[in-house]
Amino acid sequence: MVKESPFINILTFGLPYVLANQIFNEYQSRLSEANFIIEKSSKYATLNQNIKTVEIILALSIFHKRVVANLDAAVKFYNTVGKHSKAETISIGNYDFTGEEKNKVLALLINYRSLIEKFGITDYMMDYYETKELLKKIIELKKEFEYAEANNKKSSNKKGNSNEKESNNREEEDLPF
Repeated sequence: MVKESPFINILTFGLPYVLANQIFNEYQSRLSEANFIIEKSSKYATLNQNIKTVEIILALSIFHKRVVANLDAAVKFYNTVGKHSKAETISIGNYDFTGEEKNKVLALLINYRSLIEKFGITDYMMDYYETKELLKKIIELKKEFEYAEANNKKSSNKKGNSNEKESNNREEEDLPF
């Protein structure tokens, strides 16, 4: 039986069925491929202890590719058409894409990018063709976090334990949820 991931379901909630189904199927396919690669290859074995992180980043990357990239393209298209034709509304079939909607989508994209940036995830991470490319990028991200954590421990040992408690409280306050 296929194991369902609550995170992929949260990301696809409210999307049209056909799109949500495509995203879910791609996620399941790539997740089984990622699990196989992690299990069988010593190069990727370090991700064995971070399977949940792999699942979340994989789901986020597929959502990014299938939804966020298209929203970004719609905003850019609206800006290009508006700049060259001074149009305020773009009609696509029966749908009218207005400047107000473009601004809402743009605000959504800005919030999305700032949220993923807080966790060290960039557009570079989302740009891959093969699953093992993503796994390599996750290993790089993991190394960056381990390096930053080691540097934080060194600096906190120098400053003392009182500053460490304050920084932990500030890090918790930075979380968006």
